[in-house]
Amino acid sequence: MKPKKGQNQEKNRIETMYQEYFTSLMVIACSYTHDRTEAEDLVQDVFVKALLSYRAGGSFLYWANRVLRNDFYNLVKKKRRIAEEPFDLLRLQSQDDLLSDYIQNEERARLAAMISMLPMKYRQVMIDSVYLQLENREIAAAYSISEENVRQIKSRARKMLIKMKEEEDERDGKRKET
Repeated sequence: MKPKKGQNQEKNRIETMYQEYFTSLMVIACSYTHDRTEAEDLVQDVFVKALLSYRAGGSFLYWANRVLRNDFYNLVKKKRRIAEEPFDLLRLQSQDDLLSDYIQNEERARLAAMISMLPMKYRQVMIDSVYLQLENREIAAAYSISEENVRQIKSRARKMLIKMKEEEDERDGKRKET
């Protein structure tokens, strides 16, 4: 039996959406998993779940990120139960290696890597702000916190990122001198 014309159009729309959102979702997934293979698996699973549960009217990328974050937490819980290893041991590869394949601009790759090293609360708010470009009120609603708290978290995260950048620049400067 041949697929109907409408089925082919639907398939093409889904493939187009997947290609459109894949890079953004990979950046977010890599910042959570720190493992490219695991991130790819997560993105593939999450894309289907997000697509099936998405309700028109909001940002698909925002919704997919929420599904991705929840699936990641479930994955971590599952791994903890199975292996009983601390979360930090799941980080196998350098974040720079993971993100450089997906972000051409060197400064953005650096920023993404530094964001991924932030504590989870700061990381989530910065991902929502930088990659998903959500407003403070949207972030506040998503995490059930005040807009002032979002501004404070972003301010502290920026200070941490500036400090990380300065330390990295200092290390790079010392390497060049030797």
